Formats: sequence, structure tokens, C-alpha cells
Amino acid sequence: MTKILLRGATLLIHDESSHVQPRVSDLLIDGSIISQMRENIELGEDESKTTRVIDCRGKIVSPGFISTHHHLYQTPLKGQHGNDTLISYLPAGNFVACEYTVEDMFWGQLSGAMEAIDAGTTTVVDHSSPAPSPDHHKSCIDALITSGIRSVYCYLPPRTVHGWSSLSFSQDYTSAASIDEFVALAAQAPWSSGRIQLGYAIDSFYHAPDALANLFARVRGAGAKLITTHRINGPMYGSSAPSALEQLEHHGLLGADILVSYNNFPRPADAALLAASRASISTTPATEMQMGLPPLALRDGFCAHASLGVDCHSWGTGFLPGQMRLALQHARCERGAALENNGGRWARSVGPTVEDAFNVGTLGGARAAGMAGQLGRIAVGFKADLVVFATDSPSMLAAADEDPLAAVVLHASERDVDMVIVDGVVRKEGGALLDVEAPQEAVVPPGKGGVVVPGARWPWRDVAAQTLKTRALLKERVKGIDFKAAEEVIMDVFHQNRKDMVE
Repeated sequence: MTKILLRGATLLIHDESSHVQPRVSDLLIDGSIISQMRENIELGEDESKTTRVIDCRGKIVSPGFISTHHHLYQTPLKGQHGNDTLISYLPAGNFVACEYTVEDMFWGQLSGAMEAIDAGTTTVVDHSSPAPSPDHHKSCIDALITSGIRSVYCYLPPRTVHGWSSLSFSQDYTSAASIDEFVALAAQAPWSSGRIQLGYAIDSFYHAPDALANLFARVRGAGAKLITTHRINGPMYGSSAPSALEQLEHHGLLGADILVSYNNFPRPADAALLAASRASISTTPATEMQMGLPPLALRDGFCAHASLGVDCHSWGTGFLPGQMRLALQHARCERGAALENNGGRWARSVGPTVEDAFNVGTLGGARAAGMAGQLGRIAVGFKADLVVFATDSPSMLAAADEDPLAAVVLHASERDVDMVIVDGVVRKEGGALLDVEAPQEAVVPPGKGGVVVPGARWPWRDVAAQTLKTRALLKERVKGIDFKAAEEVIMDVFHQNRKDMVE
């Protein structure tokens, strides 16, 4: 079958003003592209032989969700960060990636990507792991290819932990050797007919201006889809410290290919810099709110340039509508508090809407990922990245009939994700993940430590078993590491503001 016909679905369609207008219609997928949308699509005799027809009457079809900041490799760490702040997370949840083997990285990445698909996320900007070698990165790419997800894999230069007792490590962004490694990998990109693209991640701008300019020039020249960074402003780093947007603008490096994650406590110029440069931000509500950081996505001046991410699915939900809910209700509460603090006022309206939250997880994500003309909406000529929601569960009952958009954003859960289609291929059906298949050619061949055996197939239960095995091996490997001592080193290395910190 080369075509898929969704019959009688309630499609969440954006109009020219980006308003969602639910409409009952048929939808025809030809290869990886949406080719037709109208009522009662008729198939010719020959066409019917190559078309799979799926009854979607009573079901809601949404554009696939786009997570613009994610660390997919972290599945083996799930459950251990429930009470962590950034300080306690960094050694035990970030630096610990340096203890992963190439095989560990593959299974962590594959299970993370499959969890994303299970939740209706069809595209991920993966801010890659602080891996100890280029082969670890290649193994992550193998896992992305295998999973079927769409991704911009943003390569972070390898990090090496030399010792844990007083945490010594090295990570080189600007050396010729480090940049050459990225350029060599970029020469192989993209993979899977463009489904997996390569970006770059940088988490430090404390370099000589000439070295930083050379780095960005070579990364861009190699064809990096995006350049992304983490940045937290505000008291943790000293309230007068410049934002990432200000630093990049100062160096003449800010552009439409820049994606800044978090950007909490924005500087006064940040909104104007975003508008002028067409750069984007990624807000990850669950992680940020746990750290006591206010999400920006739905604030005035930022919403038009915002997207949503999951960040660490090791902390909490990987379901992007769950992130939409957190962002939406936080923004409403923040607005109410601001009004109350400004003369004891209050509002008759809620402020940000359900549609606003939905759009930052779809349209905003496509824009931030550099794919605004291909993803984020259901339209003829766009990629067939779609989520089909069942509407007969107790949580969706009545809501789906009243307001399909509100049903998805405020009422749905992963159990309601009945089918997920990525690039025209069904990846989840009947509420269950389908088997994944390894590519015929691995980025890391088996003879060089890679996991992929060409054409190997794995059902979810096998991927889960391998991931739990990886978790057990990691737990054994990190026994005896004093992560508390490592926190002290990290606070100094990352220039965190101890003076104003409350224990």
C-alpha cells in the first residue's frame, strides 16, 4: 500500500489566520505527503488497490506534536528526578551520560523516541546527550532512524569526565578537531530521506569572539539545520547577566536558525531581539516549573516566537498536551497575579486560550525547527505527520463533541492516542506501538561497537527489556559516585550565584 485514506475524521485544521477550525473530512496520504482533503474522496479501481482505507469517523486528527527541546537518551534515568532542582539534576542526570556505553545510548535513545511517538509527538529537536565520543552520537542517530520519528539531532561536542571524586571534565567547542568531527558527521546528513537532520548544540558562549565566530561559521557552512542552547537568566546566574539572545546579538551571530531553550527571566531587549532576528525559544513547562522557573511560551512578546518541549522525560510527562496544559494554566495564573499586584485588579477573561497553547505545540514547533512550510498543520502538500485520537474514553466523552480542540489540549491522555503517522508511515495503531526496524546501513556498524543489525525488528517489549538492562548496568556503574560533591564543582564551573541561593 502506497496511500492511506482516513475516512470521516474530525480534522483540526488551521485557517490562514492560524485559527483552528475543526472540520469533518476525508484525508488522503500519498507517500509521505497529504495529497487531498475533502468530503467523500473517491478512489479509482487501480488506486483502491494501493490505498489502505481507515475508518476515522468519530475520531479527532491533529497535526503531529513537535517537541523542540528533548533529551531522548534519558529513559534509563526515569523516576529518579522527582525532587531534583537543576543543581542536583546536572551530575546525576546529565553528566552521568558520560558513563553510557555506545550500546546504552542506543537503547536509551530508541526507547525515548518510541515513548515520544506513543504520546503523539512526531518531531523532536533532540538537544543531544553530553556523550563521551562521536560514536555515541552516531548510535543516537541510528536509534532515531530505527524509531521512525522525525528529528533534528543537535550534536553537542563530546564531554569526558576524567574523575568523579572532585569532578574534573573537559568539553571542547572551538578547537579545530572538535569542529572537524561535526563537519564530518554533517557530510553524512540527512538520513532516512531527510527525516533525520543534523543540528548543533552549544551551552557556553564564554569563548574568544574570533573562536566563537569561526565555530558558528563552520557549523552553518556544514549545513546545520539549527543551533540550539540552554539558558536560564535571573537570580540563579545573577540578575544582571546577559541573556543568550543578547550575547549572540553582541557577537553578530543571532539569526533565524537559533533556538534558545528556557530563557526564563528574560532581559528587557529579548522580545525585540526575537522579533528582529526570527529566532525562537523552547519552553519546557514541567521541568522549568519544578525548578521554580516561570515558563515564557504564552507571554506577550514571546508567544509568536515560542514552541514547547518535553526536556527531560526522566522528570515527568512526555505527553505534549500535558505540557500545553501546564504552560496555559501557569500563564493564566501569572497574569492574574500580575493584575492583583498592580493595584489589586482582576480580569473577566482568562487571557491565553486553549488555541494559543495548541499552536505553540504545533505551528510554533514547526517554525522553531525550521520546517514551518512542511509541518505543524494539516494541509495539502504538508508532511503526513498526524495523531489520531479516539474519543470514546471516559476522559474524552462529551468533550470531543463539544470542542475537539479543548478535548485534545485539556482532556486527552496517552491512552487516547489511537494512531500515530510519521512521514506517511503508521507507527502506532490501535493504541499500541508497532515494531521498529533497523536500517540496512548503520551509522555505527556492528563491527565498530554499534547495536544495529541491518533489518533487525524489535517489538516494544524487547526495546523495554533492553532499556531496563541498560538501567541496571548504569546503576551498578555509578555506585560510589558522590554526586553531592559533584554539585559543588558544577555550581562554580557554571558560574551559579551562591550569594543569593537559599538551601
